[in-house]
Amino acid sequence: MKKLFLILFLSIFCLGFSQKKKKAKTKVVAEKETVIIYTETEAETSNEPRIIAGFLKQNPGHARTDFFKKRLITIIMADNSPEAKPTIKPLSKDKIEKIVSNSELNKGKEMAANTGSAAKPERNVSYASLGSTSKKAEPSDKAKKTANMLTHIFNHDPSDKEAYISIKNKSNCRLIVKISGKKYYNIDVPAKGQNFILIEKGEYVLTTMVCDAKYSSLKKIHRDIEIQLDVAE
Repeated sequence: MKKLFLILFLSIFCLGFSQKKKKAKTKVVAEKETVIIYTETEAETSNEPRIIAGFLKQNPGHARTDFFKKRLITIIMADNSPEAKPTIKPLSKDKIEKIVSNSELNKGKEMAANTGSAAKPERNVSYASLGSTSKKAEPSDKAKKTANMLTHIFNHDPSDKEAYISIKNKSNCRLIVKISGKKYYNIDVPAKGQNFILIEKGEYVLTTMVCDAKYSSLKKIHRDIEIQLDVAE
């Protein structure tokens, strides 16, 4: 009888220990979603046109607007240098200055100074010229992406049908995030890195594997957001 009781006790103990061990191996994804707000420090230290352009749009009356415009021009020019992209026709400084100092940026100052006016927003800005090429060359994917992103950021039309998702990967594993809904998108995010994608506004399911942890979340995308993903400890 004692032996039977001992065997039963050991079996229950081993089963409980095994289940506890399995639970300990189960990883959970830690998610943090925020509305994207650009700071002056980010605009001053970042080399991403997206961040500087976003700061200019969110702070149209800022005292250092001219400084950040010049910085944005410098970064775009460096990105379009003939040494970096021999098959792409680079932009002239005058052309980039016209892009950055366009009416949409100036419109922000007018809106800040005259909030009582209710002028109908217009979308007449095009950054497609960022990918200007000769007849034999096509703009690079990076140039197209930058042009589309800047056009979206500087667009003041509330009926804009696009929003962008920025994915910040805090884990040590590369992510392939699938975005499924009215349309389908994939975004590749390096370990300890960040990437963004412009999508049509709507309801989507985001899925990926963060190392060994499965992530799935339903999102209603109606504005620019940032999603930070990591493996919870």
